[in-house]
Amino acid sequence: MKKFLTGLAVLFALSSGMGAAEDAKAPPPDTKKASPEVRKEAPAPVQKPQGWTPFQLVFYPGMPSWAENSTVYGLKLGVPMTGGNGSVTGVEASFLYSGTRDVTGIQASWFGVANSHGLGPDGKGATIYGVQAGPTMAFTHSFYGLQAGSVSYVTQHSCGAQAGFANVSRKRLDGFQTGLANVSANEFNGFQFGPVNYVYKIFNGFQLGAVNIFSGEAFCGFQTGIVNVCTGKKGIQLGAVNVIADSWLPFMIIFNISL
Repeated sequence: MKKFLTGLAVLFALSSGMGAAEDAKAPPPDTKKASPEVRKEAPAPVQKPQGWTPFQLVFYPGMPSWAENSTVYGLKLGVPMTGGNGSVTGVEASFLYSGTRDVTGIQASWFGVANSHGLGPDGKGATIYGVQAGPTMAFTHSFYGLQAGSVSYVTQHSCGAQAGFANVSRKRLDGFQTGLANVSANEFNGFQFGPVNYVYKIFNGFQLGAVNIFSGEAFCGFQTGIVNVCTGKKGIQLGAVNVIADSWLPFMIIFNISL
């Protein structure tokens, strides 16, 4: 009996050792969860310019979508808004907003903003050839013709006339500015007429107003008004107060000149 019990104990010990060995050889369970598959959405198809049309009705820039890059020879009408990266040769008109990138003819908004903006495939900014008018604001990269609005604003070299309560030319303007405040932030070649006229850097022309200010060095022109100020060395001024800051005679009444 004793031998029988001893044999059972030996068999039990051997079986336990074999089970432990098998457990040691077994690989640990994989606790990592499979990452979910990432689905890549196909990019939206690029709209290509459409064929030309003599008339186009638009409800909002991009609505309908085929009007976004279209070419219109005739009338593009926004009810109440229009716009896009195409072009209009003729008239673009709307109730609130007219914003097609390139216009040859007239771009107008009866109650809102005329805004020609954006860069074309050639990298050039939007351009108006003709008339841009908006009672609230007229804005474009460049224009050749007339820009009129409560605020008229152009960012690049332009040629023509700006008219409104406030007129701003950021780069260079060759032509005419008339309004309550006329500002040329870089170069102005032409005629400024209004209560306040200001040219920042280069001035070739004539300022007529209550207050005329030129703050650059390259001056070739004439100022006439109640107060005329040149911060450089050159100027020709006719008015009640005339200041040419760096001239040999910086202050004069009635008339001052330094060339």
